[in-house]
Amino acid sequence: MENFSLRKSIFGKLESFFINANEFCMLIVDIFKCTFRKSFSFKQLSDQIVRMGVESFLVCMVTSFFTGMVMALQIAVVLDTVLMGISQYVGSMVGKAMVKELSPILVALVFAGRIGSSITAEIGTMKVSEQLDALKTLYTSPVEYVAVPRFWAGIIALPMLTVTADIVGVLGGAIVSQFVLNNDALIYLERAIEVISLGDFIGSIIKGTIFGAETMIISCFFGFRTQGGAEGVGRATTTSVVWSFMFILVSDYLLITLFNYFPFFR
Repeated sequence: MENFSLRKSIFGKLESFFINANEFCMLIVDIFKCTFRKSFSFKQLSDQIVRMGVESFLVCMVTSFFTGMVMALQIAVVLDTVLMGISQYVGSMVGKAMVKELSPILVALVFAGRIGSSITAEIGTMKVSEQLDALKTLYTSPVEYVAVPRFWAGIIALPMLTVTADIVGVLGGAIVSQFVLNNDALIYLERAIEVISLGDFIGSIIKGTIFGAETMIISCFFGFRTQGGAEGVGRATTTSVVWSFMFILVSDYLLITLFNYFPFFR
């Protein structure tokens, strides 16, 4: 009897997983279908880009700036313990690390925590207050009205934030190099520019685009599935942030593995 209950529980979870995966894929399909309708609102798109990009600018830049400063300080300490005086090469390491990895991943996590949670809570509130059902009575698709502008705004805003964070992070390291390590900031920047390639910046943009798409789809998905009033909104928001973080980290590893097959991105 216990084995039967266990098998029933396992099959029930598998069934739930495949149902959720199917709904997730259908949401992606619906977003792309609605994108090419004549009723697509560029006004809503621009408003969402301002909301996601401009209003997230300060927190993303502060995160990247101080990460660059910390990286420069820590790497310089390690280098000087190996061989005194080679901390002048800290620019090469900080520049490469910030552009290839740290700025894209940190900005994406901040973006998911700030914007993704907000979108899930917003859509979830519309769901439990039956505003989405009201849209259907007006022959308006909730996916077209709510999800589409937010999805494309995330794809546009996050890469722009990522590229800006790349530059700000490197400059943060330059300030530490000049005023803390007593190394010439120009030499630091010269070393950084020598190792940062066009492929690094393009790879950073690709990561930002994919991370933005993942965050928006996950946030909208859990927003549309919200149930149970205010408590359900809080639960959906937490779940969407957790899944966004996991998707970002896993896809980051997969992208790095893929990029390593192409010399252009090395």
